[in-house]
Amino acid sequence: MKQISIFLLIAGSSFNFCFAQQVRGVSNNNPVPSNYRLSITAQPIFLLNSAFKIDAELQRKQNKNAFIGGLEIYTGKTNLLYNNTNIDDENIDDEVNGIGLNLAYKLKLKNSDEINGFYFSPGITLRNFNINTKGEGFYTYKEGGIEYITYGLINKDYNIKGALVYGNIGFQKAWKSTLVLDIYTGIAYKNSTRNDDLELSRDYEKPTYGYNYNGYLIQAGVKIGFQIK
Repeated sequence: MKQISIFLLIAGSSFNFCFAQQVRGVSNNNPVPSNYRLSITAQPIFLLNSAFKIDAELQRKQNKNAFIGGLEIYTGKTNLLYNNTNIDDENIDDEVNGIGLNLAYKLKLKNSDEINGFYFSPGITLRNFNINTKGEGFYTYKEGGIEYITYGLINKDYNIKGALVYGNIGFQKAWKSTLVLDIYTGIAYKNSTRNDDLELSRDYEKPTYGYNYNGYLIQAGVKIGFQIK
């Protein structure tokens, strides 16, 4: 976590410095400095995982550098991508709630007044959320200093903390300087809280998109949004 804190401090300081250099160029009618472009994009595929993800990207004109800050909001049922029955085919009704914060740097492969073109983007996402399990399943309990495993009705919250470190390559396109489309793929490493009690009755740790998956993964996605000059 020390390395993550240093990364966030350096990236955040760089972003604030670049933005402060042009704050005098902000007009009353335009919230973005005249030599910058701001794009806001969302990733609809995250809705399948009961999450809403939005990114704000600040790019300087005629410059290869850009900075991205994003927010993930997790809320809702977990039954869209996961099996909503247990090993005995009994219904479960799990929910997830929490947030994620994304910070990334983007290096465009060529200088351009437009945002169009290929890019490389390393970044990190930090997540903190709760999974509320409802339904039948295995769970542990202690009695007389001995831990037992039993099966029965569960209604319990499990806190999951995680970090995703990634490097993406992609292509970004804007039409009439308004509509933005961003397609990317990349390699990532995900480290999440492991909970033996949760993994007894659920399998959220097995798929690469799982809430508490650990390990390397290939990621890909599509961002859709708009640009503010």
